[in-house]
Amino acid sequence: MLNKINSNVEKLNKSATLKITALTKKMVSQGKDVVNFAAGEPDFDTPDFIKQAAKIAIDKGFTKYTPSAGLPALREAIAKKLNDENGMNVSAANIIVTAGAKYAIYVGLLTVVEPGDEIIVPVPYWVSYPEMAALLGARMVNVATRQEDGFKLKPSELAKAVTSKTRVLILNYPSNPTGVTYTKEELEEILKIAKKNNFYVLSDEIYEKLIYDGSDHVSFASLPGAQDLTITVNGFSKAFSMTGWRLGYLVANDEFIGHASKIIDHTTSCSCTISQHAAIAALADITWQAQIQKEFQNRRDLLYKGLSGIKNFKPMKSNGTFYMFCDVSGTGLSSFDFASRLLEEKLVSCIPADSFGADGFVRLSFATSSDQINKGIIRIKEFVESL
Repeated sequence: MLNKINSNVEKLNKSATLKITALTKKMVSQGKDVVNFAAGEPDFDTPDFIKQAAKIAIDKGFTKYTPSAGLPALREAIAKKLNDENGMNVSAANIIVTAGAKYAIYVGLLTVVEPGDEIIVPVPYWVSYPEMAALLGARMVNVATRQEDGFKLKPSELAKAVTSKTRVLILNYPSNPTGVTYTKEELEEILKIAKKNNFYVLSDEIYEKLIYDGSDHVSFASLPGAQDLTITVNGFSKAFSMTGWRLGYLVANDEFIGHASKIIDHTTSCSCTISQHAAIAALADITWQAQIQKEFQNRRDLLYKGLSGIKNFKPMKSNGTFYMFCDVSGTGLSSFDFASRLLEEKLVSCIPADSFGADGFVRLSFATSSDQINKGIIRIKEFVESL
């Protein structure tokens, strides 16, 4: 038996999303007819042209270490993508390729946050943000957002949360779990506060390609004067259905990258070489992303329409991602009780939002087929009406 566990590690919670996803998969493997609205990944397979590039890389013997910051060709391709599509002004030297976007977030925070520093996070938040703050010995400052405001961070609320210990604001948009995103004008108001108080904005843009109704994604670092204050995180998991390939990237100014790269040197050494070669191929073809964006918008519309008529159940129409945030407070059940009973009684899996800091809500993923969505709508309606 170990004598002592790091107290910061002892305090960590297991990921609620991963736990429920694992339980869902186990029930499916047992032959149970579960409708899976819990998934945090696209249901599409990785495109064949990306898989083919990986096979070629293996056949050519590209199975050794790469530079710790990533293959030069991949970093150049990412820089081109960011400049051409996101309006940023970066070079390969501003980019570190990481073992998933989640690790990019952790490296970004670890580079600038010390014990006792404060990290501001809008609520609802993605489940891993508070756990990362705990690992760093930092204090997470939760800033509540309101349903009537579309769950958007209000500049006035942000300004009130800032102190002399504020080091980073984590801004995830389109947001997991709410699906909300921000306009250029809204981001500019947030930037004013960041510049005035000299803190970083970690802009988690992993869902940037899944945005709907003709809206445009605006990268925070593309705003005038934002680049030196912005840590941009993105990756290949959602846009290219490459969750298991574990590949993300971190973008920041030269000084920041110089220090962050030392963390990579002494932790992962580099990201998977084969995945990096596959990612080069992914960035060379933008047609795939447009196809899945259209499909996800159709699914969002189907789910929203089907859920909208259910009494005491209020879905929020997502601006982006493949999630729908739903108010279940009218049922009289907590988030956890609603999700647990829905799974037990109707075999529909979803994520209780208490793990996102927002009890009274659940998150439904529409990363599943239209047939499954229709089946899930019927079961949710039956469940709510039975309460």
